[in-house]
Amino acid sequence: MAQPHDHLFQALFTDPEHAGPLLRSALPPSLVEAIDWPTLTRRPAMQRDARGRKTICDVLFSVETGNATPLFLYLVLEHKSQGDGFDALQLLDQVVSVLRTHRREHPGEPNLPAVLPIIVHAGPRPWRSPRQVRELFDVERLPADLRQHLPAFEYRLDDLHDQPPAKLRERALSVLGLCALSALQYLPSAGRRVETFAAWVDEWRDVHEQAAQLTSASSARDIYDAVVHYILQTSNLPRPQVHRVLQKRLSSSAMKNFRSTLDQTRDEGKAEGRTELVLRLIRKRFGTAVTTEVEDQVRNASLDDVDRYVERLLDAATIDDVFRD
Repeated sequence: MAQPHDHLFQALFTDPEHAGPLLRSALPPSLVEAIDWPTLTRRPAMQRDARGRKTICDVLFSVETGNATPLFLYLVLEHKSQGDGFDALQLLDQVVSVLRTHRREHPGEPNLPAVLPIIVHAGPRPWRSPRQVRELFDVERLPADLRQHLPAFEYRLDDLHDQPPAKLRERALSVLGLCALSALQYLPSAGRRVETFAAWVDEWRDVHEQAAQLTSASSARDIYDAVVHYILQTSNLPRPQVHRVLQKRLSSSAMKNFRSTLDQTRDEGKAEGRTELVLRLIRKRFGTAVTTEVEDQVRNASLDDVDRYVERLLDAATIDDVFRD
C-alpha cells in the first residue's frame, strides 16, 4: 500500500504539466536545452522483465530530444523519503525493465533508447544511499582485473533535504508542484508540534492561497485534495487543532476548499467504518458463506444500502436475506 508521501507525489507528478517543471529544475541545463519538452508523455509505470515479472516505477515518462535525428529518452522518476542502501539496484531493475519493454514494442530498432533514472529525495535526513551500483560491491577486496567489469550504473539525485524554503521557491515549479514539495519536505518535521506546524503554514501561506484558487478545475481540485489529505495524515496533531491553525491563517476562500476536503475525509471514514462493521457481522453470522462477491457488494454499496444491510442482519436467516431487493 502506498504511503501518504508516495500517494501525494504520484497524484501530482504523473501529470506532465507539473512533472515538466520539476524535471527541468532537476536536470543539467545542457540536457534541459536538448529536450523537446512538449513531447513529454506519461508511460505506464508497470513494466515487465524478461520473465514477465512486474516492475513498478513511481512515475515513467518518455520524451524526445530536439536533435536533427530524434531520440527517445525515458525518464524514470522515483520519490524517496529515505534510502535503504540498495536504491541504485532498485533503479537498475526498473531501467532494465523499461528497456526490455521498449525492445518488445519496437523490435525493429537497432539501438536501445537512453533511460535517465532520477530520485527525488524529500526527507529530514541527508541522503546516504550509494549513487552507483558499483558502490554496492566490496570493490577493495576484489581482484583488480575484475573491478573493470562491475556495472557502473548511476542515477541522478534531486535532493531536497538541504534546500531551505527560499531555495525551493527559486525553482520554476508549478504552484501545485511547489505546494506538494513544500509539504513533502518540511511538513513531516513541522507537523509534530502546533508551534512548528503554524510556522510551516505561515511560511507557505501564499502558495496554499494560490493553489486553492486553482481548484475550479477538476484536475487541480483532485491534486489539492491530495495535499490536504497529506496534511491530515502527516500531522501528529488532532484534526480540530489542525483546522484551528489553518483557519487563523488562511483566507475564507482557501478554508472553504480545505473544509470541503475535511468533510469528504470524514464521510469516507464513516463509510469505511460502517462497511467494515457490516463485513464483521456477516462473517460472524454466516462464516464461510461470505464470498468475494459479497465483500465487493458491501464495499461498493452506498451508505444507505449499508444501513439497510445492518437492519436486515438483525433477523436474516440466510445471507441472501441481507441482500434481497
